[in-house]
Amino acid sequence: MRRFTFTFAIVVFVTYANLPPERTGNFLVTSFGSDSVAVYDSLGNYLRTFTAPGLDGPRGIAFTLNDKIYIASQNTDEVFIFDSDEQFITKFTSAELDGPTGMAISNQGELYVASFNNDQVVVFDLDGNFLRTFTGESLNGTNCVALDSHGAIYVSSALNALILKFDANENFLFEFTGGGISSPMSIARNTNDVLYISGGGSSNIVKFDTMGNMLGVITHPDLPAPQGIAFDYKGHFFSSSFSAHKIVEFDENDNYVQTITAGNLQVPRSIAFEQLDPVTSVEDEITVAEFKLDQNYPNPFNPTTKIKFTIPNVVSSFSLRTTLIVYDVLGNEVATLVNEEKTAGTYEVNFSPEDLSSGIYFYQLRAGKGFVETKKMLMIK
Repeated sequence: MRRFTFTFAIVVFVTYANLPPERTGNFLVTSFGSDSVAVYDSLGNYLRTFTAPGLDGPRGIAFTLNDKIYIASQNTDEVFIFDSDEQFITKFTSAELDGPTGMAISNQGELYVASFNNDQVVVFDLDGNFLRTFTGESLNGTNCVALDSHGAIYVSSALNALILKFDANENFLFEFTGGGISSPMSIARNTNDVLYISGGGSSNIVKFDTMGNMLGVITHPDLPAPQGIAFDYKGHFFSSSFSAHKIVEFDENDNYVQTITAGNLQVPRSIAFEQLDPVTSVEDEITVAEFKLDQNYPNPFNPTTKIKFTIPNVVSSFSLRTTLIVYDVLGNEVATLVNEEKTAGTYEVNFSPEDLSSGIYFYQLRAGKGFVETKKMLMIK
């Protein structure tokens, strides 16, 4: 009995580690000078570069929850769309788009594109159909656009060092500046709705709350002329220096972590991480729901068990690639219970193995690129 118990424990430990690992999210950096986009893993290791014919002066990047990638081509007044494998799909433009720079996607599934040369924001649907424009009297060199958790919109005005705030209906609210910021290039927010704004002309990153109050200033010798800025799944933020051709990582407390130089970056402009945290509609300030994978029932089971999982209320126009796979203790896949696009909701599937022996099995849920959870179950015959 002792020998059996010891052996069983070793098997569970080793094989559980052999299950497919959780994804932590790659990030992309546009290389303006080489008309390409560099791909890095979450640790900052350079992976590859991709581009498309006609991409000229890539600037802003935006990810959707269904894994499409949008890249602004500043010198051709176009937006390019790539699939999750970084393969070019199509491109689109509008007569209203003149020098596209930063981009953001709203919770309603609309693409906001900063149009630098005509001082406005151009709004498209995710198929590239023009919807409308909006602007503010102080906008002068529209450089980037970002949204907070309540749907408020922030637009940088590069040529007069201002940030303009609009409500979720695109009505102008107020403008702000501070920290000696010059030529604001990019805006990113952390999970506490603190806005980090890179000052390309002042070589600093200035922190603000959503009311425009300055909270602090960040600088680093490796980060002259910061431009792109984005947060990863851990709360670390990454910023690119378009003059030093580097990427600098800081932790969640704004402490320096590392400088990344690989990837042959030439004037790195924007940074974006694969989306790992699907969001809900902000109407009535709905709280973000979480994915959930329930314990199978009954457990132990023979011959059938049920597995229930929940996909939260993500952006209504999206579905997420979802898989629910059963593995044995050697890490081998023994059954695929779900492999399809799923919208928000609670689902229940039956697992009724007929040709499997008694023992421990694992079932793993993956949804999009951000959620992975694994649970253990026991079959007794």
